[in-house]
Amino acid sequence: MTRSLRLLARSAPGGLRYRAQPSWIPPMLATLTDTLPTVGKWVYEPKLDGVRALIYVTGGVVRIWSRNRKPLNAAYPELVEALETAVRGDAVLDGEIVAFDAERGVTSFARLQQRMQLRDPIRARRSQVPIHLYLFDCLFYEGVDLTALPLIDRKAVLRDVVWYDDPIRFTPHRTTGSAAMLREACAQGAEGIIAKRADSRYVSARSTDWLKLKCVRQQEFVIGGYTKPHGSREHLGAVLVGYYDGKLLRYAGKVGTGYDRRTLEHLYQRLVPLHRQASPFAEGPAPAGDIQWVTPRLVAQIGFSEWTSAGLLRHPRFLGLRDDKAAREVRREE
Repeated sequence: MTRSLRLLARSAPGGLRYRAQPSWIPPMLATLTDTLPTVGKWVYEPKLDGVRALIYVTGGVVRIWSRNRKPLNAAYPELVEALETAVRGDAVLDGEIVAFDAERGVTSFARLQQRMQLRDPIRARRSQVPIHLYLFDCLFYEGVDLTALPLIDRKAVLRDVVWYDDPIRFTPHRTTGSAAMLREACAQGAEGIIAKRADSRYVSARSTDWLKLKCVRQQEFVIGGYTKPHGSREHLGAVLVGYYDGKLLRYAGKVGTGYDRRTLEHLYQRLVPLHRQASPFAEGPAPAGDIQWVTPRLVAQIGFSEWTSAGLLRHPRFLGLRDDKAAREVRREE
């Protein structure tokens, strides 16, 4: 037993909970807000612009899963190799896989896109996009269920049971200065910060015990069609995106910027098999032009400045495709 677990065993009410390591623990999700918390004790972390990763280590075997339980080992073989020696025992860890924008020094989902689409370990290793894994939570360790313990105690265990060396990093956090931290993040062009209650337990749901504050608005949207290209652009002009409101797919706008040639080609290849005759969007604001409708299965990360009074995106830009969230789970974030 590690030093941190020995301390917890003496202080935890009723002692530590022992049980077999589960094969899956659905991730805890943060709630969007625009107000920093003022009541209670909180810890503040940088909001990393990457892909959520749940790491399961059993008998030295490492398995990395996305938040919707898709295997990621083949996409990030260097992380698997590093974790095999970095994690000291059987564990379930929570973190974020990121790539950095070399010029700005901040995490970049657009840059990570070049790695996310690779599923061949050999091609992934040859990629010119270095990646890192930032760990921020420990849910299980050596038969001990940590999910009911306070976050600050789970972080103490996380610090204790992993050997941190690139590409594995411990997510920095602070307990004060949240306003300054948010200002600094926005000034650097980062995504924002995450606020977490210091005494919060880990729940497999979206919770107000974890809050996300964004500098630049962005979220996932479902692609329901695309316009034909004009001028020198090839493959497509803009994608038409929306979100689910119950069972209805609500139209949110056209996204015509944020693409390079390779992105347009890859996106078009993914969209062609989804062609359909009728619009998948519910009645309401409707796009105009020469449109090819698609079955709404692909999820895209979209940045934008604000929502208009008509419920459409202002100044949207394409950041990349996501395969770690089902289309039916995409809702408008408020």
